Amino acid sequence: MKKFKNTYRKGILTFISYKTKENTFVAACEELCVLVEEKDAELAKLKAMAQTKSYLENVVKQKLGQHLLNQSLPREIKKEFLDFLKKEKAERWESSIERVIKENGNKLCAC
Repeated sequence: MKKFKNTYRKGILTFISYKTKENTFVAACEELCVLVEEKDAELAKLKAMAQTKSYLENVVKQKLGQHLLNQSLPREIKKEFLDFLKKEKAERWESSIERVIKENGNKLCAC
């Protein structure tokens, strides 16, 4: 599948946010390579949105080059985000399994 290319007139932005191992929060915009790290999740998201808006306005207004609208986050950020997602998924599964066992007790059968 061909990846969408952002232009001065239209585009799609992807945002991610996650908690780091150091208990800080990262919020980022993939296509503009905007990164913010804060101690508070909501503050990180708000700052990332504000910086993204400012970045986008400057690139478009000054016609700095559409390639600046089609970047990619560093691999280490993507890896950290994927590790966070895997951990969250595993914790949800564990929580779900514990809930099912608690609710069903001895009724569970491997038949």
